[in-house]
Amino acid sequence: MSRLYSIGELLIDFQSVGTGSLKTTEQFVKKAGGAPANVCAQAVKLGAKATYLTKVGDDGFGEFLIETLQDAGIDTSFVSRDKGHNTSLAFVSFQENGEREFRFYRKHAADLCMNEKDFEGVRFEKGDILEFGSVALASEEARKTHRGLIERAKKADAIIAFDPNLRFGLWEDLDELRDVVNEFLLHADVMKVGRDELEFISKLPAEIAAENLMKGNLKILLLTDGANGADLYVKDKKFHCPGYKVKSVDTTGAGDSFFGAFLALLLNKGIGRGKLESEENDFQGMLNFSCKAGAHTTMSFGAIQAMGDLENIERKVK
Repeated sequence: MSRLYSIGELLIDFQSVGTGSLKTTEQFVKKAGGAPANVCAQAVKLGAKATYLTKVGDDGFGEFLIETLQDAGIDTSFVSRDKGHNTSLAFVSFQENGEREFRFYRKHAADLCMNEKDFEGVRFEKGDILEFGSVALASEEARKTHRGLIERAKKADAIIAFDPNLRFGLWEDLDELRDVVNEFLLHADVMKVGRDELEFISKLPAEIAAENLMKGNLKILLLTDGANGADLYVKDKKFHCPGYKVKSVDTTGAGDSFFGAFLALLLNKGIGRGKLESEENDFQGMLNFSCKAGAHTTMSFGAIQAMGDLENIERKVK
């Protein structure tokens, strides 16, 4: 069976108890975080196989994260521990509307020091997916590692999936962030991006930017817009899902759940790179289900623990 490989950050989310700002919050709880890891977790809950590629500090935080991934059914064979660097930390506070305020502590993060030797044993096969975001592209060493893995995945005819997942607070130079994202999106077969993110990346209105992207190498574009749903672009067609109305308490991981669900559908349906644009694909149904998965995750606090399996998603989100 084909497999999802995700590469990126793995960090501790210290989430606020109650609502308020980082300034006013007095208590935090420890949760596992990292967008590509969340994508893996959702895919596994929907029956896919997934392997995570990263580095953590050789500390209790790193040990907790590895065990959390293992408990979620994710293969951690390529998660290594680095004695010289720290496990990434993030503090998150919640507003009354479910939106979040972030503060990251990762200037000496282990995942920014990933190198190609860490993943020499990875063997991509046709039909696999390599998924990544921009958070772990903040160092040249990590970017070089990503380039090498992408090249190897392409040679195996695996799907390249990219979610920019912009975190402006992690970049001193936003022009550098834009340049890095624009470099890596050129390699993507499937891309998931928020409407506001795409406008930042392209400096254009989202619809125009989406049309421009579809003139390149990209095969499927997933354009998300929070509670307003999402659009799917493929060839000269556009599909829309208006989203699902649920009682949202925490938006953490919703976009990751959306993307993980979509990638799981590709794997479970055997839709390889050569079939991504096939008219036989139920694009509307796949988009609708991905939106359901994202909505389900907002109904509980946290990310991985809030994600649903097929039965719960279909039962709770109408």
